[in-house]
Amino acid sequence: MAKKPPIAPPSADATEDERIQPAKPARFHGAALAGASFDDVDLRDARLHNVSLAGAELDDVDLHDARLHNVSLAGAELDDVDLHDARLHNATLAGASLDDISLAGARIDNADAAATRWSDASLRGARFEGSDLREVEIVGCAIDGLTIDGVRIDRLLEAAKDRSGASQAPKATETEKEAQTKKPRKGRKP
Repeated sequence: MAKKPPIAPPSADATEDERIQPAKPARFHGAALAGASFDDVDLRDARLHNVSLAGAELDDVDLHDARLHNVSLAGAELDDVDLHDARLHNATLAGASLDDISLAGARIDNADAAATRWSDASLRGARFEGSDLREVEIVGCAIDGLTIDGVRIDRLLEAAKDRSGASQAPKATETEKEAQTKKPRKGRKP
């Protein structure tokens, strides 16, 4: 594999935008941020390892493509958080409230999401594996392609809706069907 050429220092006549170097992804290791408040923060591509954000408030936080490993968000409030294409491993979300978030394309494995509430979230193409999802409440969420332990949930729900719609209308017996299709003959009283 060829080495990348070094980045040349900006020339004296370079514009301000040309002098700005892309920031390296944020890295948090072993941080205790329980109860912290994050508002309008860009943490794209961030790496969080062994971090406690229990009871934290995250509002308008971009964690697109982030990697969260052994992270606790237990009891946290997440509002307008982008976890699109993120990877969560051994994450704890138990008791958290997730509103207007995106986990589209995210991979979540071995997570504890018990008793969480998800509202207006995008779970399109998200994959949950080996995770605790007991008593999860999902309201108004996009779930196209959501997979839990290899099962496509959108297809499962569609099949359940089809079955419940068919079972709600009682089926007519053969004699009822015949009676409905027979027309009374003219001149004869039924």
